[in-house]
Amino acid sequence: MDSFQNIFEEMLDQAAKESNLSEDELDSLTSGFIHESIPEIADSIISSLKEDSEEQLRWTRDYTDGFVNRNIERWKNGFDALEILIIVCSEAAGELNNTYAELAVQEQNVKFGLIVRLHARACHISSEILWLLKGGFADAAHARWRALHEVAVTAMFLLDHANEVSTRYCDHEVIESYKAMVQYKKYQSRLSIEGFSEEELIECKAARDEAINKYGKDFKGNYGWAAEALNKKTPNFFDLEEAVNLDHLRPYYKWASQNIHANIHGIRNKLGLAEANEEVLLAGPSNSGMTDPAQLTALSLTQISVGLFTIYSDMDSLITQHVIKKLSADIGDLFWEAHCKDQPS
Repeated sequence: MDSFQNIFEEMLDQAAKESNLSEDELDSLTSGFIHESIPEIADSIISSLKEDSEEQLRWTRDYTDGFVNRNIERWKNGFDALEILIIVCSEAAGELNNTYAELAVQEQNVKFGLIVRLHARACHISSEILWLLKGGFADAAHARWRALHEVAVTAMFLLDHANEVSTRYCDHEVIESYKAMVQYKKYQSRLSIEGFSEEELIECKAARDEAINKYGKDFKGNYGWAAEALNKKTPNFFDLEEAVNLDHLRPYYKWASQNIHANIHGIRNKLGLAEANEEVLLAGPSNSGMTDPAQLTALSLTQISVGLFTIYSDMDSLITQHVIKKLSADIGDLFWEAHCKDQPS
């Protein structure tokens, strides 16, 4: 693909030949010509890109496939162990749900249905993390762990409280829906999208007001469903962490947040550059920094999985809890061994 400057110079040279302008006249024309010619230059660039795209994409994809294969080979033992853990947690939870879903409905056990759904989401996020790690995106995997941690903490909180809190959690959806609808309506004209009708907004607001009347004004907050259980008017996620004794993971949560927010620390410190010997601007995959997000993923998935299997306790549930704990225990060590193996002695 030609550079922008080369394309511009060719166009300018052609214009000069066609108009027979002197050098001084050409200089005075250049400034205006630049702005007028930008759309044409852009079209030329796009045309060149399309002509070369098939070859460029083939080269890029071959390079990516090679990198992924080498990355998986380096971290193979850890990747395999984490994948097995995810499979076991997912399949065992499916069997548990098949066994007890009908009983939970009969008993009006709202908690069981919620934890099953949260657990499914945890398995989904864990699979995303595994793919990101295999692809060489440790920082993105770490950021996704933050979401997994939030799911695990929420599930643990619901597990620690009576069915009433789970019901509040479900009923809080109307609070979140109304907030989203109001925001959506505010920007619909600027986004050029079809918005909700006034009748739909009024209907949602009525349901929201009914929920607030039922549970109290504190219910309208972001974590209002947990306000009464925590005896706090405006609880936040950190309050949930403390309530389930997982606040010791807050430094890791804060660390993961750096890969989401645009703060200065997040652009200067990358897991993917953990083994770099000089300053590098990381704009693609890296085979470094897998250990922390992998170990944290195993920890959080184990927490919510073991918690799920405490709701209906039988011999299979007890055995499954021990299997999951044992599978999870060595994952961090396997990743650390792979990290140390390739380090200079």
